[in-house]
Amino acid sequence: MTTRTTTKLGKKAIVIGGSIAGILTAKVLSDFFHEVVMIEKDIALDYPTIRKGVPQGAHGHALLKSGEEILEKLFPGFIEELLAAGSVASDFSQDISWYHHGSWKVSHYSGIRTVQQSRPFLEYHLQRRLKMIQNIQYIDGAKVLQLLTTENHSKVSGVVYQDLEGIVTELEAEVVVDSSGAASLTPQWLSKLGLPSPEKTEVKVDLHYASRIYQSLSPIENKWKGLLVYPNPPKQTFGGGIYRIEDNKWMVTLFGYGMEKPVTTAESFLEHAASLDHLPIYEAIKNGIPASDVSVYQFPKLRRFHYEKHRQLPNGLVVIGDAFCRIDPVFAQGMSLSALEASALQSVLVQCQQNQSLNNISKMAHRGFSKVLMVPWLIALVEDFRFVHTRGKKLFGLSVIQSFIKKVVLACAHDKQVYEQFISVLHLKAHPVTLFSPKVLKAIWLKSSVKEE
Repeated sequence: MTTRTTTKLGKKAIVIGGSIAGILTAKVLSDFFHEVVMIEKDIALDYPTIRKGVPQGAHGHALLKSGEEILEKLFPGFIEELLAAGSVASDFSQDISWYHHGSWKVSHYSGIRTVQQSRPFLEYHLQRRLKMIQNIQYIDGAKVLQLLTTENHSKVSGVVYQDLEGIVTELEAEVVVDSSGAASLTPQWLSKLGLPSPEKTEVKVDLHYASRIYQSLSPIENKWKGLLVYPNPPKQTFGGGIYRIEDNKWMVTLFGYGMEKPVTTAESFLEHAASLDHLPIYEAIKNGIPASDVSVYQFPKLRRFHYEKHRQLPNGLVVIGDAFCRIDPVFAQGMSLSALEASALQSVLVQCQQNQSLNNISKMAHRGFSKVLMVPWLIALVEDFRFVHTRGKKLFGLSVIQSFIKKVVLACAHDKQVYEQFISVLHLKAHPVTLFSPKVLKAIWLKSSVKEE
């Protein structure tokens, strides 16, 4: 993944936002520009902590295998550093106990290792590695106010930002990447330039999260490092998960779609856990020792901006991560999507270097991101539209796809090979079409007598 370049594409690139998407983007850009400047609203600290700009940081996050592999390529030795610092290694099929659509996945050793930690812990260690790169500069506690472009708005030329002391500065650059997340102001900045805002697709899911870290769980016997109880819609709309993180602690996250009364207190947290389809999560925490208060997060809708279709977007402006597309966080795809998009951006930059030109970088990058999004967007919509209150444009043939996936899920309860293939799809390592392979179809046929709940 690390690219050695002899000829730089430009003098300076700017990254707006120090999110994981921003960190990975800055790393990629550092190989192609003499200087990369990251502008972040929060003040950088020298220890893991939940940042104001990342309110979802207090909740459960999973790093999918596809994302893990890209992080390792960008920062060689990074995964072993995480493990040495306290991350937890787990075999996804053996160490994660998963109740899904009315059945438990078959437990077995698959060799599909993943690493578990909190979001702030992962972000801190990524930032630490990024700061070792000499041509990356940081402006913390600053807010970008507007984009700078050429007179006809055909190219981006930099940004205007305001620092903590209120001083406003213009900063020139050949490329500006917006990785500021869901709070991205790029649509408004374009409007101020007299340019149209990008088209967008939204799907309303009304998801509520509640999380709490536990120092220890109830004194019950368990062999898992992670426990997932997914809703069995349409009858059940609540779910939750537990997984071990650094410092021998446990992250517990509960969630619900279309909840009338969100979880906000310690008492309602336990009540919600007791209302799930199965009780293992409740049993694990009812006599546990909490290490934090209950944190709440709301996710009203999936949102995807179609910058790849924008015909007047200033060249050199790139939008990445949640600023480009927000997907239901229950599927734990966000961080890995950012990694896949950073990898796609790197491929575009290599092509630009071969052409010795930044022409069409914006168009090529956003088209690449759209390709990356095809599978995770499909996965999210197929599952979210199982809930009756979900609102938005449905996929053609949705009910047929949902019925087939339900059969695959049931097969995962008894067939190890099918489960491993299913994991590959969920971890964005394989295309969903691989679920139509002969071995999967055979397993479904053999289990055809099982009744779907």
